[in-house]
Amino acid sequence: MYNFIVNKGSGKRRGEEFLNRITEFCDSKGIEYAVYPTEAKGHAEKIARELCGQGVGNITAIGGDGTFHEVLNGLTSPEKTTVGFVPAGRGNDFARAAKLSLKPIEAFGDVLRGETKRIDYIRCGDRRCLNVAGTGMDVDVLQAVIDKKNAISYYVSLVKCLLGFKPYHVRITARGETYEKDCIMVGIGNGVAIGGGMLVCPDAKIDDGKLDLMIAEKLDRGLIALIPKFIKGKHDKLPELKHYDIERAEIDTFGRPIQLDGEIYENTSFDCEIVKGGLTTYKVAADFDKTNAQPTAMTDDEIIPPDKITE
Repeated sequence: MYNFIVNKGSGKRRGEEFLNRITEFCDSKGIEYAVYPTEAKGHAEKIARELCGQGVGNITAIGGDGTFHEVLNGLTSPEKTTVGFVPAGRGNDFARAAKLSLKPIEAFGDVLRGETKRIDYIRCGDRRCLNVAGTGMDVDVLQAVIDKKNAISYYVSLVKCLLGFKPYHVRITARGETYEKDCIMVGIGNGVAIGGGMLVCPDAKIDDGKLDLMIAEKLDRGLIALIPKFIKGKHDKLPELKHYDIERAEIDTFGRPIQLDGEIYENTSFDCEIVKGGLTTYKVAADFDKTNAQPTAMTDDEIIPPDKITE
């Protein structure tokens, strides 16, 4: 039995479209499933917690980064419940880091293949984060695009925010040092991107047991010219930017909000640490490529192992 937690409204209702395609596929193969649609913000977390309480062994989240974030936070034992991901959002930033297919049947094929792996996540106070935690311009932009429905909205709002951006003053303790800075952004990356592909932590990996602390300090020059370098991940030589491999960091935002996986939190601690191998998920085609054990793409028939097909 496969358990689908789905945000039907994600990605201009791409979540509903992908669910329909996956369930039609399952029906054609005789694969058993249950569907749990979300009805409001926070509902995916509640559903995941209830399913874990019932002892389910697998959950497949269909939606965007926010849905994935909620499911992660609803798990009572993240290492015991295997979680699959079908990206159906407008940004799909975690999908970039995890090399998930953006084709729903292929993404679900990774779940059906059934080979698992362990990946890291970020613990931030009493919350969990899959992709990137941050404060600064990313929060300002997210607040500006709450009611927007397409990825280009992020970049339009980013330009507007940068034109009038007031730096965040933060105190950072990491790697045995403490310092205060006025920052454009402070990001802690398990994944690589925010905002639908802005590569703020291009070298981060979701399974290396480390986090990428990215500090973008406010210097006395215009910020608009930085956007193309951020988008392409070509900002490693900019004087504003510093990257550090860390396992934990304590960041005092002096009351300013933070974002976790694109979800805004007020009055939440920004003390982060890596939880190494803390989440069990499924191997994807890119994982098999490393050992030449599986092809990158399969037909519908090849996706289903024989023992998963019922007569």
